[in-house]
Amino acid sequence: MINFKKLAALGLAAVMGITTLVGCGSNGSSSTQGGNTTGVETKHHKIGVGLYTDSGRAVDAIKAYLEGISSEVDCEFSYVTLSTYDEATNLSEVQNLISSGCEGIILTADMGTTSILQECTSAGVYMAGFLCDYNTSYTTAYDEVFGSEYFLGTVCDGWQDSSQYGIDVANSIIENGYKNVGVITFPSWAYPNQADTDKAFRATIEEYNKTAEEPITLVDTVELQFAPLEDTYLSEHQDIDCIFSLAAGANFVYPVIVAAGRTDIALYTTGFEATDDVENFGSAGNGVFKGIMCSAPEAIVYPLCLLIDKLNGTTYADLPEKSERVDCTPYEVISDKDMEQMKTKLYFTADYKDAVITGADIVKMCASYNSDATYAALVEKLQGLGL
Repeated sequence: MINFKKLAALGLAAVMGITTLVGCGSNGSSSTQGGNTTGVETKHHKIGVGLYTDSGRAVDAIKAYLEGISSEVDCEFSYVTLSTYDEATNLSEVQNLISSGCEGIILTADMGTTSILQECTSAGVYMAGFLCDYNTSYTTAYDEVFGSEYFLGTVCDGWQDSSQYGIDVANSIIENGYKNVGVITFPSWAYPNQADTDKAFRATIEEYNKTAEEPITLVDTVELQFAPLEDTYLSEHQDIDCIFSLAAGANFVYPVIVAAGRTDIALYTTGFEATDDVENFGSAGNGVFKGIMCSAPEAIVYPLCLLIDKLNGTTYADLPEKSERVDCTPYEVISDKDMEQMKTKLYFTADYKDAVITGADIVKMCASYNSDATYAALVEKLQGLGL
């Protein structure tokens, strides 16, 4: 889905009292040693994590989180970087994870999934998704992927239906009085659900325009091919005072705005990537950034709990028969107050002490370690991760 995902920014974490991943013991071995303070006998597992990029704020936060929980959940984590366009690369990276002894794999990209799943099935390795709605697999290879016992489901990068952010941005634009608004997207084949956001955004603006004394003009949508916005865009639209970029605006739009000396333009975007979007948000700096959306790294508890239970031979009593795509309430930052809250979140600080779900919490959420744990409670956790 929105995979409102790609590219993030920076910031390496100080992790609460933990400096190394748990790496001892053979796969499946039991342990109550190390940093496990729950008193529960856990089993050691090696989990592979395929991330959509190798650096940035989101990646730092994810790695800091997994390092922080590793002792409690008794898992070690290995990382590879996936491609958003090359299936062969992703298959090769997964093969490397399997060869290194990973029993379960968490992937953030739906590219080459059927081939990857065949490889996992042959090796007896389970996989699940994170920050990705697996929309391509869901619509074109449902039986092969979601019908496979080796695919455990995925947690989306925000909502499956991403309309709400489009509505919220439109209302903010109306409230702030912007009148000439451009819309920027990524290719539909890569982000099919961004169309829902765009549609809801336009519908809200159109409804406002029915009674507005001074209607809002929407400039034709520009689709970026994972490259910066053409600098001629701003010269061709000199009256533009706002841009809604569903295409990683901090990377592909903001630098163009600055280079053109057009920091009078307001920018609403997806992702939370560079220092620029923090230093120039709302009333700070040049004030270009007015809206940001991203998802909590703690959402990885969904595939992790499912993998741990599957590897331990246990499932939730209320686990659905077919694997699911579940929502994760995203962070919407559309005011200075929102930004102040965001600065206390793990995504921003990359510091495990700021995590809202701890390793001990995860142990209690696993059916194999807590007979009272339920799938419904796991999914409910994801709904409380937004601001």
